[in-house]
Amino acid sequence: MGYLPSFGSIARVVGGVLVVSLISTAGLLYRYQTSLIYPSSFPSGSKAEVSTPDEYDLPYTEEELITPDSQTLRVFVMLQGTALAKSNEKSLQRKSSPTQTGKAPLEVTDAALAGKRPTVLFLHANAGNMGHRLPLAAVFFKRFGCNVVMLSYRGYGFSTGSPNERGIKIDTQTTLDYIRSHPALSSTLLVAYGQSIGGAVAIDLAARNPASVHALILENTFLSIPELIPHVLPPVRPFAFLCREYWNSAEAICKVAAKVPVLFLSGRQDELVPPAHMDALYAACNSTTKRFQRFAQGTHNDTCIQQGYFETIGEFLLAHVVTLVNERTAAPKQSGSSEEKLVWREASGDEDEWVQMSHSELRGTTDPDAPTLSKAPKL
Repeated sequence: MGYLPSFGSIARVVGGVLVVSLISTAGLLYRYQTSLIYPSSFPSGSKAEVSTPDEYDLPYTEEELITPDSQTLRVFVMLQGTALAKSNEKSLQRKSSPTQTGKAPLEVTDAALAGKRPTVLFLHANAGNMGHRLPLAAVFFKRFGCNVVMLSYRGYGFSTGSPNERGIKIDTQTTLDYIRSHPALSSTLLVAYGQSIGGAVAIDLAARNPASVHALILENTFLSIPELIPHVLPPVRPFAFLCREYWNSAEAICKVAAKVPVLFLSGRQDELVPPAHMDALYAACNSTTKRFQRFAQGTHNDTCIQQGYFETIGEFLLAHVVTLVNERTAAPKQSGSSEEKLVWREASGDEDEWVQMSHSELRGTTDPDAPTLSKAPKL
């Protein structure tokens, strides 16, 4: 009679295989978690090519910022009151590359304008680089009249180093410090706009800089990385405790100053971040002027092209940011004063815009103190 292994011996073998598999899975998670969380090489070519703002008719300079731990960040700076020079030709442009920054020939149209407009700090998601987000930056610059500052986190695009939570926090603080020391931007109101993990970056930055971040716009972000792992990587659920990258927004959102307006933009079909995470962040937020906007058909990556997305942002900026700009720049009223006010109006062309209008011009508009958007800007 041939030898038949006992049930116990089979169980021990299977159990051993499972233990080895689990240990291997845990080891892989621990060792390669930054590669999983920060896929900076995706999509292909993301570290070899970075689109530049002039490709979208945006005036810009590209700066190199050195962080306290000696990494070099690449940053796009787009100022209101500047434009691409009329004589600008492709042959004259210095394109961004890993070894040199780019700068399209500019002409200054209004040297003081940048200081009167809000500044948007664009904090991108965990894949690609800042160049992939330029169509969105164009909306903030062209349609909403904001200054825009964008960075590629360390290890993304042409920025040096390798991404991790500690390093990205240093990167964003370095960029904020740059803005606060910039001659045209230092006194502007700062709006931190973050998508996905960029939302976690924005929340952290606002929590640590209550006097410098004046508004938050958050899209499809999460409570924390450990709380997200069971949904994104179900097989490693038991090992979430091994995660060294936290981005604990559930805790950080509670530290954001109550005076900071916060806009939550939630795609309810988000397949990566459960919409319940956004719900919980909204509930925990102490802002006295917070707003939650749901996009019923929005998934993780296409919420920004849902109908009403930019209309919602425009209304938020108008209600909570532009109002502050007006309060900051308002002079004591005098008889016959030509004081100007920043308002939204529908332009005669295809694009709406923020414009400076005198009180005499305002008197000719409908409800100048609470203008509304007639249509959402297009990407």
